[in-house]
Amino acid sequence: MNLQVTPTDQSIEVWCFRLDESSERIDQLVELLPDSEKQMKDRGVVPEIGLRATVARAGLRSILSHYLGIPAPSIPLHIGEHGKPTLDGESIVFNLSHSESLAMVAIATTHSIGVDLERVRTDAPIEDLAVRCFSRRELSQWQSLPIQQRRTSFFHLWTQKESFVKAHGGGMTIPLHEFDCQVDPAEGGALLDSRVDGDDPGIWSIIAGERAPLVRFAITYAGVDHQLVDVDPQQVGLSRW
Repeated sequence: MNLQVTPTDQSIEVWCFRLDESSERIDQLVELLPDSEKQMKDRGVVPEIGLRATVARAGLRSILSHYLGIPAPSIPLHIGEHGKPTLDGESIVFNLSHSESLAMVAIATTHSIGVDLERVRTDAPIEDLAVRCFSRRELSQWQSLPIQQRRTSFFHLWTQKESFVKAHGGGMTIPLHEFDCQVDPAEGGALLDSRVDGDDPGIWSIIAGERAPLVRFAITYAGVDHQLVDVDPQQVGLSRW
């Protein structure tokens, strides 16, 4: 399939859009989904979760339609063994993450990409999660930080780890403590070491930082020296943050 729009080899195109839409707009977005995905809005413990998942998937399909030039419902998404959606046989890769009312999609021509988006939540049990999920190296560095810096650092590190797992494609089969990422937000993102079987840490790069006040993000990709390029979601009918 010939792409209608193609990112440059050294760019990652980033789409940030809102998930809270009016009932009328959600009804319109549902029509961008194939029949097999339209029931997503009825899932979730509370209606808000299902509605946001619906807007996220419809937004993803709308964005992919922009690149592929085919109707959003007809895009052949393949859901992998570990739940990561992909496009079979296409020259672009993508990944989606959403946190509460915000979503981010990254598009590139590299062979693999993962994105994670998180609000810096004050109610998150970061001490317990750090002990359970961080590597020894990460935990030691994180615990050495002043207490007032730890929450931001936690989400900086957490987004990197989640984005790496998604880019790698192994899902939750990859132990989070088996690889090391950059603890200090001032240093940006990096995969410092990986003890994951068969993995070469040298092939991965991580871009991480603050996307909006109290919103952290990370993008892991196969390659080096890629630049982020923001794309206006309004051109495909989605709302900006």
